Amino acid sequence: MPMKKPIVLVTFLVISLAIIWSCAAGAEPKAIDQSKVAITLERSACFGPCPVYKVTIHGDGRVVFTTATEPVDQVDEVHRRFAQSDGVLLLGTHEDRISAADVTALIEKFQAARFWKLRNAYRTPVSDSPTYLVTFDTGKSRKTVIDYVGGQSGMPHSVTELEEAIDQVAGTDRWVRGTQGLLPWLEQTGFDFHSGKAAELAVSAAFGEGAEETVVGLIDRGAPLDDNATTSGSWSASPIVPTKSAGILITESAIKRGQAKLFRHMAAAGWLEKMGKSNAAQAFARYAAGCSPQLVDAVADAGIDIDAGGQRSADDDPDGPQGKTALSELAGSYACEGREADRVKTAERLLARGANPNSRDSLGRTPLYGVENLDLLNLLLQHGADATAKSKDGQSMVFGSWTDAIVLRLLEAGASPAGHYDVDGVRTLAEQAKYRKMPLVAKWLAAHPEAYRR
Repeated sequence: MPMKKPIVLVTFLVISLAIIWSCAAGAEPKAIDQSKVAITLERSACFGPCPVYKVTIHGDGRVVFTTATEPVDQVDEVHRRFAQSDGVLLLGTHEDRISAADVTALIEKFQAARFWKLRNAYRTPVSDSPTYLVTFDTGKSRKTVIDYVGGQSGMPHSVTELEEAIDQVAGTDRWVRGTQGLLPWLEQTGFDFHSGKAAELAVSAAFGEGAEETVVGLIDRGAPLDDNATTSGSWSASPIVPTKSAGILITESAIKRGQAKLFRHMAAAGWLEKMGKSNAAQAFARYAAGCSPQLVDAVADAGIDIDAGGQRSADDDPDGPQGKTALSELAGSYACEGREADRVKTAERLLARGANPNSRDSLGRTPLYGVENLDLLNLLLQHGADATAKSKDGQSMVFGSWTDAIVLRLLEAGASPAGHYDVDGVRTLAEQAKYRKMPLVAKWLAAHPEAYRR
């Protein structure tokens, strides 16, 4: 039957949403008493650090967030047994309040999404993904929509938008990730900022996804950093730092995440000296300067060697190189994932502060090896990186990539095409150019046979 435009009448905590269409999934209630409404979002586990929690927004504005949840299905049960992390910074049950107007606006989003007309479940036959449940309870009628990678099974994007809207209105990010809204909420609840819990929270926020301002705020409010502390969830300290004191862990995390403000804050408080500049230099190299040009300046200003070679950790490939500098690590660092402009800017600051573009690791490879960003490659070449350099086994730097434009630029700059790849099969450059579809390189090789004598 045709849908008539709903009429919305808002009175004190009461909203009437009149909708007269129906469908196989059930008809939307003709009238909703907002005072009896409960809107819930539940997120389940995965094998990774997916946040597991349930948040309910009541019609009167009361928000209840909890990590004390039961598995939503058998898949969730399996995920919980093997998950790397609970994914939530502040575990437990937490409450807050929002305005009735915010609840009204959220209800209207459900109306616009035609929530009651949606299928009850959108499931895609894949594994290792979290399940999301969105529930609208009017006090008289209740509907839940299950989203398991639903976007691949015909689920409207409006469902994802509802999930995000619930999170935003409830402010779940402060408890899940430690955004800036966490501090005022902690103050309102009478949290003891001088407790061991505060130190643990600061460390967990530092190594997780907590905002830099949140970590600084916890420290400034008195979190004790001298005692040993542990990190929650999947966030753990690197083996570079032998001690577990909260202050040292947070200093290392500032380097790892490229947080210049937090690093300066910790250095000013004496934690850099306690950590040791040598250890700091190792972390700086290993984490590629946190892919932060600001951190490069902060670390250099603190008197740390920004061109020190990092040592291999227990988690690294035993056959991999040691002694890679921050500039060398930038080529493939995950710290820069999705931030290619920062990758180049960080290299610019490293070079400006004296980093050597021709430093060599234990395998004889230079910062040119493994570069996949053409702007970064050109920057290194402009600052004197030697394209003719070869590793200890005689391979030129072209064998760190099979990206057409990258390899071509190295060849044009003087790199030798002679040799072979030691990954992705033992192939010559000409063979790899055909296998990996590098037409520009293939054309260049055909036109420059003399280059094999380099």
